[in-house]
Amino acid sequence: MPGTIQSAKGETHAATLILECLEKTGKKFDVTEALRMIAEESDPQCELKSVQAAVQLVFVGATRPTHLLVLAAHRDRGKRYAKLMIDAGWDVRDLTGH
Repeated sequence: MPGTIQSAKGETHAATLILECLEKTGKKFDVTEALRMIAEESDPQCELKSVQAAVQLVFVGATRPTHLLVLAAHRDRGKRYAKLMIDAGWDVRDLTGH
């Protein structure tokens, strides 16, 4: 059953799909920002407060699954981090068929 990240706090699931959304200022995308921070090993304390809050929600959702985590980002925004993520051991897939 779908739910919010906040509703999953304290729960675990076999699989979690996190779909990219705009953060509260409407200028940045949460999953893309999380990918950027992971790929660049960014210090969260050096990020904008709105980005910190958005990425914190992504982190909460990402810690729920026991077997599969899917972070869904628009291909054009996510591809810049794909090689770094693959090199770090992530399985990156383009599901658009392009």
